[in-house]
Amino acid sequence: MSNRLKTVGLIIFNIVMACALLEGVFLVFLHVPRASAMAPRPVRRLVQQIYRHFNRTLIQFDEACAVYDPEVTYTLKPGTCTFGNLEFKNTFNVNRVGVRDDDASLDGPEIIVLGDSHAMGWGVEQGETLSHVLARKCGLKVLNAAVSSYGTAREMMLLNRLDTSRLRYLIIQYADNDLPENRAFLEHGGRLPITRRADYQRIVEYYAAQRGYYPGKYLFRLLMKVLKLEKPEPDQLRMDPVAPNEEAELFLFVLTHASRAQLDGVQIIVFEVNQDIQPRRPFLAALNAAKDGDGHPPFVRRLVTLDTATVLTPRDFYVLDDHMKASGHQAIGEALSSLVRSNTVER
Repeated sequence: MSNRLKTVGLIIFNIVMACALLEGVFLVFLHVPRASAMAPRPVRRLVQQIYRHFNRTLIQFDEACAVYDPEVTYTLKPGTCTFGNLEFKNTFNVNRVGVRDDDASLDGPEIIVLGDSHAMGWGVEQGETLSHVLARKCGLKVLNAAVSSYGTAREMMLLNRLDTSRLRYLIIQYADNDLPENRAFLEHGGRLPITRRADYQRIVEYYAAQRGYYPGKYLFRLLMKVLKLEKPEPDQLRMDPVAPNEEAELFLFVLTHASRAQLDGVQIIVFEVNQDIQPRRPFLAALNAAKDGDGHPPFVRRLVTLDTATVLTPRDFYVLDDHMKASGHQAIGEALSSLVRSNTVER
């Protein structure tokens, strides 16, 4: 009996030590991103998923940086806040409308940039965002109106709150996770269902509870996720597959129905950002084919696109986080400036 107990004890000890070692490996890869960058691709992908599901803070659910809004669920919180994750920490200066720019930029901007966290500047300082690069390069007044996690529908709804009297260029950054929101806008007859305040607060509390660390957290959470014993994140999107032409038509429906802004004399520029640059997603090609369809207004038919795969490289993205570093914003800002200069619009 004594030998059996020793054997069982040894097995338990070995299991505990193996778990501790594996948790230690996760901690090293998370807190030393350069080590993750040198790891084999499957290991790097696993560590990225651990970071994104069990560690990362989302600015839209951070009470210091975001505030509930009954029309668009949330905006950034006017004032100043600090937002960061393992690979960065940045200051956000937010104007009275709730976007990451100064109040002066709200008065008669010639260019408005809409988008989600990529265009907002998740992971970079305010002066490093693609909007600021674009303003320096083209000499026009640019407003960065991108807000983390917005889809095209809320981006266009937010445009209703902005001064478009001098608008010449509307630049829209797209991402594949815009699709569920754009589909919901169509399915609800041109109206977007908005999360209730109480539900939004529950999501805020959920993410606040994720920030703490306890021994074995990452291994335990990963095991629970693999065994499907852990509930999905409360804001998780349902990403049903869709044909590229349908995705493009959903975007165009939102573009023409979600905002009251007059866009007849405005040049629209659309670009897409995803960390996986290759192979290219077919969205932009489908959009270029769909824009000339019957019934689309002139501002849609004049729409032009920027293929960011021609200007970005994998080095322009963080290792763990799926957002661009300053070099990526610089590259896109410069490319947009060239596109603006080649599509002159007088207002």
